[in-house]
Amino acid sequence: MSTMTTPHYGIFSLSNVPPWNTHNEVVHKALEQIQHADRLGFEEAWVAEHNGRRYGILASAQLLLAAAAASTTRIRLGSGVSRLPMHHPLRLAEDYAYVDQLSDGRLNFGIGKAYDRLEFQAYGIPESERDERYEEVFDIVMQAWKTGKVKYKGKHYQVPAEGEVADEIELFPEVLQKPTPPVFVMVSSSEESLRSAAQRGFSFVLGQRPSRDDVRRLVTVYREAAREAGHSFDTIDENIARAGQLKAIHIADTFEQAKKEYEEGYMWYVGLLSNRAKVGLGIDELTYDEYIERKTLLLGSPDQIAEELASFHSYTGLGGMVAWFDAGSQPQEQVLRSMTAFAEKVRPQL
Repeated sequence: MSTMTTPHYGIFSLSNVPPWNTHNEVVHKALEQIQHADRLGFEEAWVAEHNGRRYGILASAQLLLAAAAASTTRIRLGSGVSRLPMHHPLRLAEDYAYVDQLSDGRLNFGIGKAYDRLEFQAYGIPESERDERYEEVFDIVMQAWKTGKVKYKGKHYQVPAEGEVADEIELFPEVLQKPTPPVFVMVSSSEESLRSAAQRGFSFVLGQRPSRDDVRRLVTVYREAAREAGHSFDTIDENIARAGQLKAIHIADTFEQAKKEYEEGYMWYVGLLSNRAKVGLGIDELTYDEYIERKTLLLGSPDQIAEELASFHSYTGLGGMVAWFDAGSQPQEQVLRSMTAFAEKVRPQL
């Protein structure tokens, strides 16, 4: 196991709309949390993208990231994820280049394939083309960022299309981070996407589902795949140090208080997720106590959370954690208070 670097922490925003919040409140909550995280010294903020579902009302992550870029100064801003098959590749390259410029080079480009069948149907994209479109969109974005122009003909995308005006398109604006902003692959739990990240030399963020033992094993899988692909030990260590796992976290004075405060929102959210089984997206239905037991979410006093995180990092070898203080849209004052406790009382112990 490599020597651990200083751990880093992010926050996560999914923009859920439970019955007790309006769409307007949810939109403003997300931005306020990112601004608060910036002031508190969190290293990164990740925002998720969904459409057609109450559990995520942000269809293009670049919208919230642009608003955050203009109203923060230090925090890195990440798409968690940009669903590549759902977007036109040139527009995606342009939008994120703009966010990179607006933030003065604080963009983390987190990519994923999308998994909800509703989202594919909504945009008229055949699910069978998901993997091919993901690869083509990614290739076009990278070509645009690295070379400042696009000339591409694939199975699904041709940029520019046939016509008389141009045979290549210039990218405006260019990206500020050269050759490209850092790429992160979001991994729900599949080894395949993790191996692909390792081969390409990208870092990653793991979803909530893998247990500690799974995380430790996945880090080993990543290491082996990256070595086979010829990456140096230094690059691999650096990517694992930059990687993290998403976890719902809530801090209060005591474990009992944290548990009580977080239950309604969290169980509303996982209740929605259990509906996903009906659309072919299985997820185990557990009781609140079972989620806590499995450490799917972390609740407790600052000391308890600090102890939990220290042992998480040393056991898994992972350098970061993306803390979801707002799972199920918790009361905003409670979210901000928990974030502050994390920054002021948990971090100094790590």
